[in-house]
Amino acid sequence: MKLTCCLLIIATLLTCQNVFGQVKKMDTTFIFNQNLSISNNTIFIEKNKYSSFYKNITSFNFREFENESYAYSLNYLKANKIKLVKHKPILPSTNWIPLKLYKGNLYAYCPCDFYTFYKVSINDTTYIDWTGEGPIANKIKTQNKINQTTFKLKVNGINQQHKTIIINIIDKKNGIAIFTETTKQNGKNYFLMIMAKNIKIVPLIVNNCINKKQPELIFDEPNFEKLLANKK
Repeated sequence: MKLTCCLLIIATLLTCQNVFGQVKKMDTTFIFNQNLSISNNTIFIEKNKYSSFYKNITSFNFREFENESYAYSLNYLKANKIKLVKHKPILPSTNWIPLKLYKGNLYAYCPCDFYTFYKVSINDTTYIDWTGEGPIANKIKTQNKINQTTFKLKVNGINQQHKTIIINIIDKKNGIAIFTETTKQNGKNYFLMIMAKNIKIVPLIVNNCINKKQPELIFDEPNFEKLLANKK
Protein backbone atom coordinates (compact mmCIF):
# COMPACT_ATOMS: atom_id res chain seq x y z
CA MET A 1 0.00 0.00 0.00
CA LYS A 2 1.28 3.41 -0.86
CA LEU A 3 0.71 6.47 1.25
CA THR A 4 0.29 8.99 -1.55
CA CYS A 5 0.91 12.15 0.41
CA CYS A 6 4.30 11.08 1.68
CA LEU A 7 5.50 8.75 -1.04
CA LEU A 8 5.08 11.26 -3.86
CA ILE A 9 7.88 13.14 -2.14
CA ILE A 10 9.94 10.08 -1.28
CA ALA A 11 9.73 8.55 -4.74
CA THR A 12 11.49 11.56 -6.26
CA LEU A 13 14.29 11.45 -3.72
CA LEU A 14 15.32 7.84 -3.37
CA THR A 15 16.52 4.96 -5.47
CA CYS A 16 15.05 1.84 -3.93
CA GLN A 17 17.44 -0.87 -2.85
CA ASN A 18 16.60 -4.47 -3.78
CA VAL A 19 17.47 -6.58 -0.77
CA PHE A 20 15.38 -9.71 -1.33
CA GLY A 21 13.13 -10.64 -4.24
CA GLN A 22 9.47 -10.84 -3.32
CA VAL A 23 7.56 -14.04 -4.12
CA LYS A 24 3.93 -14.91 -3.53
CA LYS A 25 2.93 -18.19 -1.98
CA MET A 26 -0.79 -18.76 -1.54
CA ASP A 27 -2.14 -15.62 0.20
CA THR A 28 1.14 -14.58 1.78
CA THR A 29 3.71 -12.30 0.17
CA PHE A 30 7.13 -13.55 1.22
CA ILE A 31 10.20 -11.36 1.05
CA PHE A 32 12.40 -14.14 2.41
CA ASN A 33 11.50 -17.75 3.19
CA GLN A 34 13.93 -20.24 4.71
CA ASN A 35 12.34 -23.36 6.14
CA LEU A 36 15.19 -25.37 7.60
CA SER A 37 15.30 -27.56 10.69
CA ILE A 38 18.09 -25.43 12.15
CA SER A 39 16.79 -22.02 11.12
CA ASN A 40 13.13 -21.51 10.36
CA ASN A 41 13.01 -17.87 9.25
CA THR A 42 10.43 -16.07 7.12
CA ILE A 43 10.03 -12.40 6.27
CA PHE A 44 6.60 -11.61 4.92
CA ILE A 45 3.97 -8.90 4.52
CA GLU A 46 1.21 -9.39 7.07
CA LYS A 47 -2.27 -8.87 5.60
CA ASN A 48 -4.26 -9.54 8.76
CA LYS A 49 -4.78 -6.17 10.43
CA TYR A 50 -5.80 -7.94 13.65
CA SER A 51 -2.76 -10.20 13.91
CA SER A 52 -0.67 -10.51 17.04
CA PHE A 53 2.24 -8.94 15.16
CA TYR A 54 0.43 -5.59 14.99
CA LYS A 55 -0.36 -5.92 18.69
CA ASN A 56 3.28 -6.70 19.52
CA ILE A 57 4.64 -3.48 18.03
CA THR A 58 1.89 -1.19 19.36
CA SER A 59 1.79 -2.34 22.98
CA PHE A 60 2.84 0.31 25.49
CA ASN A 61 2.01 -1.78 28.56
CA PHE A 62 4.88 -2.33 30.97
CA ARG A 63 6.02 -5.91 31.43
CA GLU A 64 7.96 -6.91 34.55
CA PHE A 65 11.46 -6.06 33.32
CA GLU A 66 10.12 -2.87 31.73
CA ASN A 67 8.78 -1.69 35.07
CA GLU A 68 12.30 -2.16 36.40
CA SER A 69 13.85 -0.22 33.52
CA TYR A 70 11.41 2.65 33.91
CA ALA A 71 11.92 2.75 37.70
CA TYR A 72 15.71 2.75 37.21
CA SER A 73 15.52 5.81 34.94
CA LEU A 74 13.20 7.58 37.39
CA ASN A 75 15.62 6.83 40.24
CA TYR A 76 18.38 8.50 38.25
CA LEU A 77 16.29 11.66 37.94
CA LYS A 78 15.50 11.61 41.65
CA ALA A 79 19.12 10.99 42.66
CA ASN A 80 20.24 13.93 40.54
CA LYS A 81 17.48 16.17 41.93
CA ILE A 82 15.80 16.45 38.54
CA LYS A 83 12.23 17.09 39.61
CA LEU A 84 9.41 16.08 37.29
CA VAL A 85 6.86 18.77 36.44
CA LYS A 86 3.48 18.05 34.92
CA HIS A 87 2.82 19.33 31.39
CA LYS A 88 -0.24 18.80 29.25
CA PRO A 89 1.09 16.95 26.16
CA ILE A 90 1.02 19.21 23.12
CA LEU A 91 1.64 16.61 20.41
CA PRO A 92 -1.34 15.33 18.39
CA SER A 93 -0.53 11.81 19.65
CA THR A 94 1.31 10.50 22.70
CA ASN A 95 2.34 7.12 21.23
CA TRP A 96 4.58 6.79 18.15
CA ILE A 97 5.83 3.80 16.15
CA PRO A 98 8.69 3.78 13.60
CA LEU A 99 8.07 3.47 9.87
CA LYS A 100 10.41 1.85 7.36
CA LEU A 101 10.91 2.50 3.66
CA TYR A 102 11.17 -0.58 1.43
CA LYS A 103 11.17 -0.41 -2.38
CA GLY A 104 9.33 2.93 -2.41
CA ASN A 105 6.63 1.92 0.06
CA LEU A 106 6.13 2.69 3.74
CA TYR A 107 5.75 -0.20 6.17
CA ALA A 108 5.58 -0.89 9.85
CA TYR A 109 8.12 -3.53 10.87
CA CYS A 110 7.95 -6.33 13.42
CA PRO A 111 11.60 -7.33 13.91
CA CYS A 112 13.13 -10.67 14.67
CA ASP A 113 14.84 -9.18 17.72
CA PHE A 114 12.93 -6.48 19.60
CA TYR A 115 16.20 -5.29 21.08
CA THR A 116 16.51 -3.22 17.89
CA PHE A 117 12.95 -1.86 18.08
CA TYR A 118 12.50 1.80 19.06
CA LYS A 119 9.27 3.62 19.84
CA VAL A 120 8.24 6.73 21.78
CA SER A 121 5.52 7.64 24.23
CA ILE A 122 4.83 10.84 26.13
CA ASN A 123 2.91 11.36 29.34
CA ASP A 124 2.32 14.46 31.46
CA THR A 125 5.81 14.41 33.01
CA THR A 126 8.14 12.30 30.85
CA TYR A 127 9.27 11.64 27.31
CA ILE A 128 9.79 7.87 27.16
CA ASP A 129 12.33 6.20 24.88
CA TRP A 130 11.35 2.55 24.42
CA THR A 131 14.59 0.74 23.60
CA GLY A 132 15.75 -2.85 23.70
CA GLU A 133 16.54 -2.38 27.38
CA GLY A 134 13.03 -1.18 28.15
CA PRO A 135 11.33 2.20 28.58
CA ILE A 136 13.55 5.05 29.74
CA ALA A 137 11.97 8.12 31.34
CA ASN A 138 13.30 11.55 30.41
CA LYS A 139 12.12 14.67 32.17
CA ILE A 140 10.28 17.09 29.88
CA LYS A 141 12.02 20.37 30.61
CA THR A 142 10.20 22.49 28.03
CA GLN A 143 7.76 21.92 25.19
CA ASN A 144 6.70 24.39 22.53
CA LYS A 145 4.32 24.36 19.59
CA ILE A 146 6.20 26.21 16.86
CA ASN A 147 3.30 26.03 14.39
CA GLN A 148 0.50 23.64 13.42
CA THR A 149 2.95 20.95 12.27
CA THR A 150 6.14 21.62 14.25
CA PHE A 151 6.83 20.93 17.92
CA LYS A 152 9.95 21.26 20.04
CA LEU A 153 10.76 19.42 23.27
CA LYS A 154 13.80 19.59 25.53
CA VAL A 155 14.32 16.61 27.81
CA ASN A 156 16.86 15.24 30.26
CA GLY A 157 17.50 11.61 31.21
CA ILE A 158 19.93 8.89 32.20
CA ASN A 159 21.05 7.94 28.69
CA GLN A 160 21.12 11.31 26.97
CA GLN A 161 21.35 14.53 28.93
CA HIS A 162 19.93 17.72 27.47
CA LYS A 163 18.30 16.21 24.41
CA THR A 164 16.28 18.35 21.99
CA ILE A 165 13.55 16.76 19.88
CA ILE A 166 11.96 18.54 16.92
CA ILE A 167 8.81 16.84 15.66
CA ASN A 168 7.75 17.80 12.15
CA ILE A 169 4.41 16.43 10.95
CA ILE A 170 5.00 15.76 7.24
CA ASP A 171 1.66 14.04 6.57
CA LYS A 172 -1.19 15.37 8.72
CA LYS A 173 -3.82 13.07 7.21
CA ASN A 174 -1.96 9.88 8.09
CA GLY A 175 -0.16 11.12 11.19
CA ILE A 176 3.38 10.70 9.88
CA ALA A 177 6.22 12.74 11.36
CA ILE A 178 9.98 13.09 11.41
CA PHE A 179 11.52 13.14 14.87
CA THR A 180 14.88 14.94 14.87
CA GLU A 181 16.80 14.22 18.07
CA THR A 182 19.91 16.24 18.91
CA THR A 183 22.37 15.63 21.76
CA LYS A 184 25.97 16.58 22.44
CA GLN A 185 26.88 12.91 22.78
CA ASN A 186 25.31 11.57 19.58
CA GLY A 187 24.75 14.60 17.37
CA LYS A 188 21.62 14.58 15.23
CA ASN A 189 19.47 11.52 14.51
CA TYR A 190 16.28 11.23 12.45
CA PHE A 191 13.35 8.87 12.92
CA LEU A 192 10.37 8.44 10.59
CA MET A 193 7.38 7.83 12.87
CA ILE A 194 3.63 7.30 12.70
CA MET A 195 0.97 7.76 15.36
CA ALA A 196 0.42 4.33 16.92
CA LYS A 197 -3.34 4.67 16.52
CA ASN A 198 -2.85 4.92 12.73
CA ILE A 199 -0.53 1.95 12.38
CA LYS A 200 -3.02 -0.17 10.45
CA ILE A 201 -3.10 2.22 7.50
CA VAL A 202 0.32 0.86 6.51
CA PRO A 203 1.15 -2.79 5.75
CA LEU A 204 3.37 -4.67 8.17
CA ILE A 205 6.57 -6.54 7.35
CA VAL A 206 7.19 -9.37 9.81
CA ASN A 207 10.60 -10.96 10.40
CA ASN A 208 9.45 -14.21 11.96
CA CYS A 209 12.45 -16.12 13.35
CA ILE A 210 11.28 -19.22 15.14
CA ASN A 211 14.35 -21.18 16.16
CA LYS A 212 17.02 -18.51 16.63
CA LYS A 213 17.84 -14.87 16.00
CA GLN A 214 18.31 -13.89 12.36
CA PRO A 215 19.53 -10.74 10.57
CA GLU A 216 17.01 -7.93 10.28
CA LEU A 217 15.71 -6.83 6.89
CA ILE A 218 17.72 -3.98 5.38
CA PHE A 219 15.59 -0.96 4.53
CA ASP A 220 16.09 2.08 2.33
CA GLU A 221 17.32 5.25 4.03
CA PRO A 222 15.05 8.26 3.49
CA ASN A 223 16.59 11.61 2.68
CA PHE A 224 15.23 13.29 5.78
CA GLU A 225 16.51 16.76 5.01
CA LYS A 226 14.75 16.83 1.64
CA LEU A 227 11.57 15.40 3.19
CA LEU A 228 11.61 18.19 5.75
CA ALA A 229 12.20 20.79 3.07
CA ASN A 230 9.20 19.52 1.10
CA LYS A 231 6.80 18.76 3.95
CA LYS A 232 3.14 19.67 3.42
